[in-house]
Amino acid sequence: MASPKRTDIERTERQSASLKRELRLPDLVLLQVLLIVGLPWIGYAAKLGGSHVVLWMAAIALFYFPLAGTVIYLSRRLPLEGGIYQWAKIGLSPFAGFQSAWNYSFFLILMYATSGSLVANSLSYLLGPEAAWMTSYKPLILGLNVAFFAVVLWVNVRGLHLARWITSTGGALVIALYALIIGLLGLRLWRGEPLAQPTVALAFPALTLMTVNLFSKIAFNALSGFEQVAIFAGECHTPERNIARSVWIAGPGIALLYILGTCAMLAYTPKDKIDLIAPIAQILGASLHASRTVAVLSGAAILALLFAYFTQTVACVAQVSRLPMVAGWDGLLPGWFSQLHPRFKTPVRSLLIVVAACVLLGAASLVQVGEQEATQLLVGAGMACSGMYYLTMFAVVLWGRLDGEHVPLWLKIGACAAAGVTVLSVVLQVVPILDVAQPGIFAAKVGGGVILINAAGVWVYRRGRVD
Repeated sequence: MASPKRTDIERTERQSASLKRELRLPDLVLLQVLLIVGLPWIGYAAKLGGSHVVLWMAAIALFYFPLAGTVIYLSRRLPLEGGIYQWAKIGLSPFAGFQSAWNYSFFLILMYATSGSLVANSLSYLLGPEAAWMTSYKPLILGLNVAFFAVVLWVNVRGLHLARWITSTGGALVIALYALIIGLLGLRLWRGEPLAQPTVALAFPALTLMTVNLFSKIAFNALSGFEQVAIFAGECHTPERNIARSVWIAGPGIALLYILGTCAMLAYTPKDKIDLIAPIAQILGASLHASRTVAVLSGAAILALLFAYFTQTVACVAQVSRLPMVAGWDGLLPGWFSQLHPRFKTPVRSLLIVVAACVLLGAASLVQVGEQEATQLLVGAGMACSGMYYLTMFAVVLWGRLDGEHVPLWLKIGACAAAGVTVLSVVLQVVPILDVAQPGIFAAKVGGGVILINAAGVWVYRRGRVD
């Protein structure tokens, strides 16, 4: 008689047979770059000044490497559609799997709900000082958000057959954009032009709450994401090999892009004037008047930046839509979440729910706050939700009950270190990086939002189990 875990695996494999296997290794490598190399995080790191190099290296050792090892191990053992949902469900319990997927979904929804703000900021940099009003005009931001997600929905309904070309282009664009700003750094150094401040300082920064907070942001917020492509395991060619390979190939380059990109940020922008929503656009905007050639190139790069962000959103909305689909397979959500488009084989109803949630939360976040504070609120709550499912993933490595070989000791030690960084990050999400009018209210909104999200997940799970 097959074990319950083996039965779960076989059922998932049967359900996945209706999906189209579109993603190959090159697609996965570029998707890793696209999903991990967040466009705002070099702005956070640059708040540390030249000491960012020291903290980047500490973050890579304590979090980035252990995360890579964890994803390689679990993706080889359980290459199933749904990724973290399946790992936690089979390794720990069905409730752990559902709650991790619930937190994962809200993590990405909250992170991308303010897309209208980023579009407005980028257009403002492109059009010049006379367009500065765009960054704070809320009706425009809301309208941009609705239009943006309408296009995201259309692409995702058509499926990975189209979306993989868009996301691969996005991954290549992210690399190109970082190469451009690194090239601008090299150009400034070669010409001997003055820098806004030193770009590298090997001294460890003073141990303050702000330093610890920024470390948690660049370790957890910036370097997380290797596990995301595993959600598409049922839509990949040979996922048991290619997901792990994509981690090995993309990992070193991603770390290098972040470190050199932060140096470029510091070269062009005083650290107390860094825009945390669109720092790359800020660098390019600062170089617009350097020469006619650079001006044309920078303007085109800002448009490319917008497209790269759009492709990230396409990929993340696609991921979130797969989680209600697999939960529907297990009877934890209504079956209509799992219904596929007759032609494109995509979970179109799940996609509609995800896009509606992004638009509504983006609108709600702007009530009585500025757009920078709204972004901090949603990013803080989203990353705290991310921490919830990361702790579950590391728990699978430390205490999970997977059939077969034992987890290597080095991986368990690394998972402990990464779990410690995760806990630190979750706790500090309630501390704003930028000044806000009422820090206590900010903390209450972030913490209360995460508690409500998880309480709602418990309620939905129990209702699904009863039904």
